Amino acid sequence: MLRPVTLLILLGFIWGSGYSIARFAMTHGVMPLGYAFWQSWGPSLVLFLFLLLKRIKIHWDQKHLVFYLITALLGIVIPNTNIYFTAAHLPAGILAVVVNTVPIISYPLALIFTLERFNLLRIIGVVIGILGIMCLVLPKASLPTIHDAPWILSTLISPFSFACCAIFSSKYRPANTDSISLSMGMLLFSSIILTPLVFTMHEFYSLLPPYNIASYIILLEIVLSSIGYILFFELLRTAGPVYYSLVGGLVGLTGIFWGYVIFHEALNIWTSIAVILILSAIFLVTIKMNAYIKKYD
Repeated sequence: MLRPVTLLILLGFIWGSGYSIARFAMTHGVMPLGYAFWQSWGPSLVLFLFLLLKRIKIHWDQKHLVFYLITALLGIVIPNTNIYFTAAHLPAGILAVVVNTVPIISYPLALIFTLERFNLLRIIGVVIGILGIMCLVLPKASLPTIHDAPWILSTLISPFSFACCAIFSSKYRPANTDSISLSMGMLLFSSIILTPLVFTMHEFYSLLPPYNIASYIILLEIVLSSIGYILFFELLRTAGPVYYSLVGGLVGLTGIFWGYVIFHEALNIWTSIAVILILSAIFLVTIKMNAYIKKYD
């Protein structure tokens, strides 16, 4: 099982770095929509080429197009753009932990839609996760400034949107379709949606020379994000949903690591308690295989 563990660690460090990279870009002249634009188009083109090389079929019928559209909105356009808007206002490590509360939100939603069975341990995990969020928002000393607390609440839009995407995907995922193909379609549609927005709002960031540090950062994240998608599906293929359930907690931890390395971010007592509670909640809620995750295996 060394290979799945290696894939898990690599994926955790790659995805965990994304929050610090986004924060760096947002604080060096890149606008949120401009960054989201490239982080959709870049990986979509890479995955498209990957599918062509592997000769994996791409579906363009009405059912798949509707699926691409809705998952693009819920899984990329709304949550990712929101992350980039908040990245300049919160420590990268805290952002990584809060965004990866998706399982804590997904489980109650899955119960509502009868996709999961009631499990007391996982409900306890949800409660612990809520307490962790409260430890970030309520104490005045938890964040760098008291004005950062509303940004935590704003950040929660992203995991909620990701959770809604997971629930929708579970109920309406087209049968007999490769996961990488679905991801490419989702990324392509998010790119199409973002293109008029980025130009209308005048937030396009050109990657034509001469290049600067922000340009290289955008290109770096395109490469890392594309590799992350491929590693993610390879992890699912070789290890299944059990290992997938560990990704969120690991990304939270590596997000804190990268925040410390790049921005010298340190946790105080309240943020430390919050992080411990939230990460514990993530592992409790994902301790068993989720019904909707099984469909991705």
